[in-house]
Amino acid sequence: MAYVFVAVISVALVALIAWPLVARAGADSAPADQLDDRRAIEEELQRSLDAIREIEMDHRAGNLSDEDFAALDRDERARAVELMRRRDALSAGVESA
Repeated sequence: MAYVFVAVISVALVALIAWPLVARAGADSAPADQLDDRRAIEEELQRSLDAIREIEMDHRAGNLSDEDFAALDRDERARAVELMRRRDALSAGVESA
């Protein structure tokens, strides 16, 4: 009987001590779907930045004409800027939550 009492008290004490830590961690963290969205945007942005570097290397190597380079570079940079805006907007939403 004494073992049951000690076990119940032990569980209650652990719960009492852990509760503020668990409640605080839940309040500080962003919703999982926002984190997934941010991760997806970050990955897309990295691919876009890699594409910009690739386009520049192809142009320097002579594999792209000046006209093709200008069009591809302009489009990919616009895509990167849009992804940065989406990332920043999502970050602002996470911080205000």
